[in-house]
Amino acid sequence: MTHPVTWFQIQGPDAARLQAFYRDVFAWQMNPAPDGSDMAMVAPAGPGGIAGVVGVSSTGAPSVAVYANTDDIDAHLARIVAAGGTLAMPKTDIGGGMGHIAGFTDPAGNWIGLYQPGEAMPAAVEASEPAKKAKKAKKAKKAKEPKAEKVKAEKAKADKPPKPPKPPKAKKDKQAKVAKKVAKAAKKVAKKVAKEMKKAEKKVKKVKKAG
Repeated sequence: MTHPVTWFQIQGPDAARLQAFYRDVFAWQMNPAPDGSDMAMVAPAGPGGIAGVVGVSSTGAPSVAVYANTDDIDAHLARIVAAGGTLAMPKTDIGGGMGHIAGFTDPAGNWIGLYQPGEAMPAAVEASEPAKKAKKAKKAKKAKEPKAEKVKAEKAKADKPPKPPKPPKAKKDKQAKVAKKVAKAAKKVAKKVAKEMKKAEKKVKKVKKAG
């Protein structure tokens, strides 16, 4: 799948009730948004999972939206319109270098979002790759060490005086900042989606009445 769904939003009039429901039925871990809003951040629980938010909608109406990744929103919107879809939300910058979003309705009237990652998102992902590779290399090296060498290394480690605690790494601060930006962007996106979905619903109703 070249354009995977990477984000979801589930919203309604009562954020606490929705969050409790999905926590109970799916055991989703609801993390509070860094900005203190009613939106709860849901992190992927395992391989194949995607991130998203569960919270209150700005209009009070229930809504569900998913976002598919693309590296070119403009080109994709053109393909969507040509295939029979309708533009529901134009390309919008979500700020903080997080990227752009857009929305469309498919032939059945379903609202679907597009997400084009910005500079901040790839940077956050790339920053974790060297650490992951280093960790794997370290594990592979330990697995190859003879038992005698392991015992010797453990003894030498035990004889060493304890190291003073290290100060918090800047990386954690950076991750916190990224999380805060994501939460802020999610809240902004949620409001836009709810507004555009309401407009789309009105258009569908008008078309049905005219028919």
